Order: sequence, then C-alpha cells, then structure tokens
Amino acid sequence: MYATVNASRLASLLGLAALCALPACSSSPAPPGPALPGFEGLEQNAANQGRTSVNTPIQAAPMSESARVGQIMVDLDIALKSWTEAMSLPRDAANQETVNYAAYAIGAKVAEHRQLLEGQAISGAPRNRGIASAALGFAGDPAVLPLLLNNVSSGDPEVVSKALLAVGVLSAEDTAIAPLAEAVRNMPQERAVVRNAAFAMFQLAAKVGTDPDGALSSALLGLVSDEDAAVRAQVLLGLGLVRANQALPAISDHLAADPAPSVRTAAAYALGQIGAQASTPALVASLNDPDTYTAGAARAALTRIHGKDLGPDAASWRSVMPRR
Repeated sequence: MYATVNASRLASLLGLAALCALPACSSSPAPPGPALPGFEGLEQNAANQGRTSVNTPIQAAPMSESARVGQIMVDLDIALKSWTEAMSLPRDAANQETVNYAAYAIGAKVAEHRQLLEGQAISGAPRNRGIASAALGFAGDPAVLPLLLNNVSSGDPEVVSKALLAVGVLSAEDTAIAPLAEAVRNMPQERAVVRNAAFAMFQLAAKVGTDPDGALSSALLGLVSDEDAAVRAQVLLGLGLVRANQALPAISDHLAADPAPSVRTAAAYALGQIGAQASTPALVASLNDPDTYTAGAARAALTRIHGKDLGPDAASWRSVMPRR
C-alpha cells in the first residue's frame, strides 16, 4: 500500500489529501477465513441428504483469539486498500465522499480495537504490524506517534512503508523528520517506502506550513529528482508549502524541464507560494508551457508574487521582469 496525491491536475494535487502512491494494503486477494468448526460436516451431510433438518439449530463455535485477530486484520486491509485507491483518483465530490467514508470506517475500527492494534503493531507478525501501523494513523491521536516512528525504523520494508503512511495520515505537528529521511536512505530501492515517505512529508508540510530548522526541506530535497513523477510533484508542493527559499533553483529547474506536466504544475505553484521575485523569469517563460494547467499555475504564481494579473501573455509581464 502506498499513498499518493493524485498528480493529474493541480486541483487534485492541492486537495492536500493526495499525490499519493501508497501500495495497496495487499496486492493479492486475502485468503479465505478459517471454516467454522463443524461446517465441513454439515456441508457434506447436505450433499448426501439434499437437505438439513429445520429443527436442528446450527451453532457456530466461538471464534478463537487468533481467528478474531486475523479477521480484524483482513477487514482493515480491505478498508485501507479502498482508501488508498480512492486517494489516488482525481478529487471530486463523489471521490471525496468515498475517501471520507473509508477513513471513517478505518477510524471506527481503530477506536473499537485500539489496544489490540497497538499490541499487533508492536509485536505482531510483520504483515499484522504493517496493517496495524497503517490503521493507527487514523486514530487522530498523537499519542500513537512514538509507536509509528519506531516502526518507521524497524527495517522491515512492509512495516516501514505502512508506518510512513500512518505518519502522513496522522500529520502530528511534532513529528520528527529524521526517521523519515533515514528510512529513505536505508531503503532507496523500496518504492513503497520512498513514495510513502514523500506522502508523509508532503502531508506534514501542508499541516505545519513552516520549517524553522530546515529538516523537512532538506529531506524533501533528497527526493526532488526521484524517478516517480508523483513523488517529485509531492516534494515540490511540500517545498512550496514550507516556503523553502533554498529550494528555488531546484524548483525552477523542474518548472523548465521536467517531462511530467503534473510536476511542472506543482513547481509553478511552489514558486508562487515561496513568493520570491527572482522566480519571475522562470514563471514568465512557463506562460508558454504546452500544458495549459502549468501555464495557468505560472500565471497564478506571478499574480501572487506581484499583486496584479497582467494576463496570459508573456510579453505583458515584461514590465515586472527584473532588470539585468
């Protein structure tokens, strides 16, 4: 499972709910649950006799604790997969309703089984640790943050990626950035880890909107040239949201030359958020971008920086170009 902010359009990118590329909770169908004791015999008896007695009540044996835990994990796995799939789609009213419903369902399940999930996140099997970690992000309680950060440092890629997803969903203001950056350095080939780290950092940038010690900007810059366009777009948006002036050269480079229109759009938006007049030439050049969304984002950024809208024509912005 990996979370991404949908990168197709700037509106989706700025929904602050998705450039997500989170791997789905499970890539293969969940195995069927254990048959209730006695069920196989009942099924065979029905095949032999063509019916079962209506006067004989069928009573299922109580579910074992391991079976109960397994069922909770399966239910959460399905709900998390629904949420991540919805998050990766363009944001509209119907999609937002799906995202909200899935998040509510996961949160309700966490509230019902929080103690069990915390136990599984700490000492369960790796699959359970991952699912439980991801689900705990929906608790809305910063008290789970130490547990999540511990699992971000666990060394198991599945656990790490899902704990990173949870960190992004939780978006606690006092989240330490170092474990997120360290996870990427330790597992650069694990795409789910990289994507969910980008998602988590983007979500934190959207939540806090500041980066006084530069840790978040530095971690984001470490991913600015990632092979995944969704990661690059999230990173650029995050840099803009925390107004990372030191990132202006990298952002301008992506605005001018990134092959993905969604990334160029994110770069234009980021420059507008940072608000440096030195970005004017790069933004004016992008008014001629073949992608209309990128050109529109460049115009919006110029309007934000200069306090006036001089239109879509690059020539009309010559008056605000810095003199050499």
